[in-house]
Amino acid sequence: MSKFFPQPKTININSNVELIAFQCQDTVVQLVSIPPGATFELHRHPESQIGMQISGRLEININGTKEVLEPLQQVYVAGYNVLHGSINPFSETALAFDVKRITNSEEGEEAILKLSPTQDEVTGFDCQSVVGSWFEIIITQIPPKGIIPIRQSASETMGLILNGKLTIAVEEEQQQLEYGSVYYAPADALYGGYNYSEEAVSLIEILIPSGSRFSLKDTFSKIDVARSLTTS
Repeated sequence: MSKFFPQPKTININSNVELIAFQCQDTVVQLVSIPPGATFELHRHPESQIGMQISGRLEININGTKEVLEPLQQVYVAGYNVLHGSINPFSETALAFDVKRITNSEEGEEAILKLSPTQDEVTGFDCQSVVGSWFEIIITQIPPKGIIPIRQSASETMGLILNGKLTIAVEEEQQQLEYGSVYYAPADALYGGYNYSEEAVSLIEILIPSGSRFSLKDTFSKIDVARSLTTS
């Protein structure tokens, strides 16, 4: 099994909601399909969580702050042990992704962050991006025959293709990916890509600086605190 191209695991939350999870070392990337009327009750956990709509709309509730998320425009942020939940009150099925991991961020964070247009400094490709206390999200439009030059990042990088097909190489491994696949490049790993097709491909990358984790002692401490809160 490749750690660079993790295999999906399907989880049925209930009879209506299906979740596809990818384990990328200490981080879990999840794709979620949320039909009309489906609800995720308010809950909390020791991992920090971020997420974004891919298509459709969703009403998110972060510790009492409610907002309707539009596709590829906002990122919600639920920190360690912060209550959060969601509901789809609309007539269209909502498709979303979220990312969960233990972090060492103690900074206060707004519940909703908005992406801003920008441009990749190396390739010149059009992008949207947002930076949080422990993550960065970049959505890049890879044009037909566009090249993502081989690079190394000080951050762990996870990528999700939204349409078409994109060839991705991480170290000595290479795969052609489409929607429903995730790649993972550890910090300092060599990785790059190429769009062989005749259509532009939208790529979401989640970057997590290598320092965005607790020591093992801190991790167990926070999990113990979360358990005590849920059982008290």
